[in-house]
Amino acid sequence: DRKQLVGLETQDSQFVLPEGAHAVSGRRDDGRLQMIGHVTSTYYSPTLGRSIAFGLIESGFKRMGQLLNFPLPDGSIAIAKVVSPVFYNPEEKI
Repeated sequence: DRKQLVGLETQDSQFVLPEGAHAVSGRRDDGRLQMIGHVTSTYYSPTLGRSIAFGLIESGFKRMGQLLNFPLPDGSIAIAKVVSPVFYNPEEKI
């Protein structure tokens, strides 16, 4: 269950997640949000034409392809998919 560094791709490719935003997964028994990680760095990549981010997420590799919620200060929720932390692959090798 340790946190692992993973890539994050927002559903809105132009939205850049704020650094430090918390990933949540449901609620605890006491009603508080269950924090499972956070955004460590975030950028807009002109090469890829989209925003990219890295996050430390609990069991990150097991969550590949999973959508995570990131509550924002304005009350909205950003959604991002857990992906490989390798965003650019010019040789197109897997």
